[in-house]
Amino acid sequence: MSSCRSSGIKTSSAIIVSGRCKLVSVHGLLTGSAATTIKVFDNTSASGKELVRVTMGDTSSPTSPYSFEFDMHGVIANTGLYLDIETGTNKGAAVSVEFS
Repeated sequence: MSSCRSSGIKTSSAIIVSGRCKLVSVHGLLTGSAATTIKVFDNTSASGKELVRVTMGDTSSPTSPYSFEFDMHGVIANTGLYLDIETGTNKGAAVSVEFS
C-alpha cells in the first residue's frame, strides 16, 4: 500500500498543496445546519479545473447526506490542490484532503 499526506481537518477554504500531485481522497462532515458545497480545484485558488464537487444536505431532511468520502484513485493535479468550502448562514464543513 502506498502512503499519502493529509491536509488535516480544514473548516475554511485553503490551499492544500502547490505543484503537481495526486489526489487520493476527500472526506467531509457537515458542521452547520444548512446545505454546504465542497469543491476541490486543480489550482491554488477557487478556479481552474474542478476535480470534486459535493453538496451535503441540510439537517432538516432525513435523507440528506451529512458526511462523505470520495476515493479519487490518484487523480493527477498539475498546479496544486485548493479546497473551497461554501460559507454563509448556518453553512460549514470539516474536510480533509489526502494526496501524494
